[in-house]
Amino acid sequence: MEVRTFPEALKAIMEQRGWTQTDLARELGVSQAWVSEVSRGHKDTGMAKAVNLLARVGWEIRISPKVEESVERREFLAAAASVVFVPSAGANPYQDADYVNALAASLARSRYELGGIPLMSRASSHMRHVDRILKEAVERPLQKAISELMYQVTLVLYDAGRLSQADRTGGIALDLALRAQDFTSQARAYDSLSRVGLYRGDHARGVTYAQRGLQVPGITGSLRASLNMRLGRSLALVPEQRKASRDALDRALDVGGLSPFGQAALAGDVGIGLSHLREYREAGTLLDEAAGTIGQWSPLFRAQYLGRQVQTAIRASDPSFAADRMNELARALPFVASARVDKRVHEILRASFPWNSTPEIRQAREHLLSMVSPESPQPAA
Repeated sequence: MEVRTFPEALKAIMEQRGWTQTDLARELGVSQAWVSEVSRGHKDTGMAKAVNLLARVGWEIRISPKVEESVERREFLAAAASVVFVPSAGANPYQDADYVNALAASLARSRYELGGIPLMSRASSHMRHVDRILKEAVERPLQKAISELMYQVTLVLYDAGRLSQADRTGGIALDLALRAQDFTSQARAYDSLSRVGLYRGDHARGVTYAQRGLQVPGITGSLRASLNMRLGRSLALVPEQRKASRDALDRALDVGGLSPFGQAALAGDVGIGLSHLREYREAGTLLDEAAGTIGQWSPLFRAQYLGRQVQTAIRASDPSFAADRMNELARALPFVASARVDKRVHEILRASFPWNSTPEIRQAREHLLSMVSPESPQPAA
């Protein structure tokens, strides 16, 4: 069965499954009124939202050129194309490892661009489908794929401030990776659990998970760098662990062969650890490198590193640079929706208040306040 428009797709799904508009609305996580308006063509929706909603009910979008010709991938997207809405192969597409891997990759790209808050609905839908799948026997390729999807869901929940849920999905990712006997997935799961533990203020847990990840055999250089960075950042907040923290951060920086994105992210994250060690000059250099280059790949990461630059400048008693970075952060805020970024902004506003009599700080604070609501959600425990 193929249809050519989103309203036709909604009607076909209801006809195929014997659903009412209320039934379909429940599965999509929208209102019955919304289904009614869209299915009658009275309300439009964007491509990204259509892809997300259709995936929840086992349908997908295929894009194909109107004429049969060989075109390169980059040219293909620019070619005249038609959109085809079709049911995904199989009764439950979440039983297809390739499909699940594609969902994980899509979730990662969206998080880099938007932040975690806009992706909460999509992450929750993935969790519901995975819960159903895990009640059945699952073979190793699918275990590995679902582990990757739950890893990405964990990072969405973490960025949206849903830390207890992030702990749960991180545990699922680790359990599936162990069952699949996949070392890379195991190390990534340990990395995510270390990240969540550190953010919750459980520094010992952050240390433990990072150490366990580093014990996984045969991990890639990028994972080894990330786990050493997580270990160093966690140790930086543990009393009398300054040397061990610095050693771990140095080991992270010594890893070569990273992608440009990976190198920028590592520089920023190590800079955060060095800031906690009060190595402000070196921290500032690394954070400046990260914030200056990573925006081409991730507006979310750029906002995070700008916020960390401000906090480092405040700790180093450098109000002029803090004000400059606060203004840059204010310009970055409209592009992301992240509980972590919101939390960072509120921390900056509190920490910079003693300098409010300085004109450049006062103006920068006003700029930040104009871009973020004082009632924006804070991360949950």
